[in-house]
Amino acid sequence: MIQLNLIEAASKTIDSEKKVRTPRVAVKTKKSNTKWMLRFSVLAAFLVFSIGLVKILGVPKPLHGVIPTKVLAIVGVQDPAQDVFNMSAKGKINLLDKQLESEKAVEAAQKALSLETVITDLNPSLFNKAKSNNYFSFLPLEQIAYQKEAIAQFLVFINTATPDNISFSDLVFEAPNYYYIRGIAETPATQRSFVDRLKSVSKAVKTPPHAENAPVTDISIFGEYNVNNVNIEHLKKFVLPTEVQEELKTFLALDKQKSLKFKGLDKGIIEEFGIYKKHSFDVTLNTDYAAFMSFIAELQKSELRVGIQKLKIEASQRNLVAKMQLVMYVAS
Repeated sequence: MIQLNLIEAASKTIDSEKKVRTPRVAVKTKKSNTKWMLRFSVLAAFLVFSIGLVKILGVPKPLHGVIPTKVLAIVGVQDPAQDVFNMSAKGKINLLDKQLESEKAVEAAQKALSLETVITDLNPSLFNKAKSNNYFSFLPLEQIAYQKEAIAQFLVFINTATPDNISFSDLVFEAPNYYYIRGIAETPATQRSFVDRLKSVSKAVKTPPHAENAPVTDISIFGEYNVNNVNIEHLKKFVLPTEVQEELKTFLALDKQKSLKFKGLDKGIIEEFGIYKKHSFDVTLNTDYAAFMSFIAELQKSELRVGIQKLKIEASQRNLVAKMQLVMYVAS
């Protein structure tokens, strides 16, 4: 009986404990659900806040290329990393287009060049280019031809334009066409007439400043003489080393009157220019103007490959002194 009572008491105790614990479990579950709802609300608010920030400020730099593009598309935001990629791709496409255009241009130029070559072979006159007038762009033998013609034209003009009542103390001419004249005229009218005639065949003329119509008789003028109708292509070949002395002998033989005595032809200065050498001679002679003019005229007509790079004529007690710098180009 006692044992049964104990068992029954124990059963009642267990039943009473179950009854007591059941309400506690219900309270705990309710609190847990409240916490989860709170957390979800905070998370949702954070997401909404983050999305708002992203829309306003854009994707943060540390997250460039991390957030999937589709997710950002839903939100309506563009990933800057994607923009860079697109710009890079676009740049590569543009670069490729430019490269293709460049290749097409080169190909077209090659076709045009080959066509020009074919036509040139058939009719060279179609592509003949105008020759440059610049003396300093001429070939060496072309410069020699120009020097001979230029100095002859200038001296002929001086001879015809100078009256008897003008005397020169200095007359300088240097290739291609530079000159300087110093002298004196008998009257101011003669001085003005001579200067005006010289200006009419020159450019870049300069004279000392004088008052208008001042009674000036001295002459001091320099400028550039207008050289015309020069054939610069008639000299074809350099002087050979074995022909140097023969060329100089031919040069001396141009003095038909045998009145000119040249000094300095035996002392040449040689400059090396690769395929050719430049031989220069500083030559002096005493002569009169008529004999010297005759010599220059013969030089102008000849096929001689000797030029006069610089000429200086000075007055002397007997006639005049001519100092010349002769030039010859010799094949190496």
